[in-house]
Order: sequence, then C-alpha cells, then structure tokens
Amino acid sequence: MFYLRVFFLMAVTSPLFLIISCNNNTGTLNTEPTESDHFTFSLYDGLPNSITTSIINEMNNNYDRILNDLNVPSLQKTKIEIWDDEAHFQNDMKRDLGVNYPGSSGYIYGLNCIRLLNRGNIAHNAVHEFAHIVSLNVNNNFANNPRWFWEAVATYESGEFNNPKNISYLAAGNYPTIAELNSNFNSGNYKIYEVGYLLSEYIIDTWSKISYVNMIKQNANIESVLGITTQQFEAGWKNFVMTKYFAGG
Repeated sequence: MFYLRVFFLMAVTSPLFLIISCNNNTGTLNTEPTESDHFTFSLYDGLPNSITTSIINEMNNNYDRILNDLNVPSLQKTKIEIWDDEAHFQNDMKRDLGVNYPGSSGYIYGLNCIRLLNRGNIAHNAVHEFAHIVSLNVNNNFANNPRWFWEAVATYESGEFNNPKNISYLAAGNYPTIAELNSNFNSGNYKIYEVGYLLSEYIIDTWSKISYVNMIKQNANIESVLGITTQQFEAGWKNFVMTKYFAGG
C-alpha cells in the first residue's frame, strides 16, 4: 500500500508555541503524554499506550544511525502524535495545513512534531517522518526544497528499498527525470517513493556520504555539489541502476 506523506513547516517563534500548536487537536487526548528517552507521544481516539512500543523500538533501532548518516550530533526530543480516527486526522490537517490529502498517513508539523494516522506499518512510517525531522536539522530550508531529494533522503534513511526489477517502468528502461520526480504529489505522481532509495544510493556509492549530506545542505544543487549537470546525473543514475541490478539478467 502506498502512504502519501506531506510536510508543513509553520513559523515558530518559540518552543512553547510549537508545543501548544501540536496539542490543539480534534481527537480526544487519551492520557498524559507517554515519553521515552527521545520521544514524547500524544495518543488520540482511544488508542492504547501499548501502540507506542513497536514505534519506540523501531525508532530506537534507527535513531543513532540516521543522526550519524546526516552528521547531526544531537536532537531535541521529538513529539509524535497519533490518531486512530481518519476523519479527526484529516480535520486537523485541514485546519493546520489549509488542505486535505486523502490517503495520507503522516506528515511533519513544525520543527519537531510528527503526526501519524494509525494505518499500515506505523512504526516504519514514523521512521520515515523522523528522517525528515533530522534532515531539517541539517538544513532548515530543506522541506520539499526540492521535493525529489527531500523524499529520496527519507526513503533511503528509512530503508524503503524497492527492487528495480519489480518496478515496471525501470524494468522497461523508462527512468523518470528529476523534473518528473519533483512534481507536486497532488499531480498523482508518486514515483519518488519508489525510486528515492536508489537515487540516494547512487549519490553515496558514486560520490560519498559527505556529498549526500552536502546535497541536503545545498538543496540538491547537483552541479555545485556533484560537479555534473542534471542531465548527466540522470544518465549516470540510470547506468548505475542498470549495472547494479539488471546486469547479467
């Protein structure tokens, strides 16, 4: 199943303002927030505290690695809000983002708040959104800027690998352009979630993890960071994938 992810970054004047904005939600807050070393949870719509166990385990398993990958030495505690009622989840999204994204399962609100709908593999979805949070600590102007690399980083860091042999358009030799991958998700083009891991892998394997982080810092300025044109990058990525995953049949 595909899970659409969206991002909204509000103007934050103080940490207190951010916390208040996160808690003013439609669903009924079950109990006092549950906390772990790195995360604070707020649960709505009758969700039990036990739902946080798998999320905490998955996040802890990836926490240090993601921070190390992106060269972020430390991070303030991240707030995670979870709804069980999709109508409540969508109502609060509409109120705070000004738009609804039907079918979405999570998004970032503010600088350190993850909002999730209790659907699918919620622990994995939380790791994807957390990768977005960490990348903002590398460059606070990185959110969807550009979208293709914003999602490429999150899909790579959350381990969302899709075998290219199982992606029909790649198997047919039809590789999407950066412009296509950068199109707004409202256009219905979700290919970046399928190939984002491969794009990050190409950068890391061909250049380095330092270049990968510098791409975040410089908003995916391919020519400045990697020293090639976008067209050369696209051709090189295609050759990388074909050589690594399709050579030899």
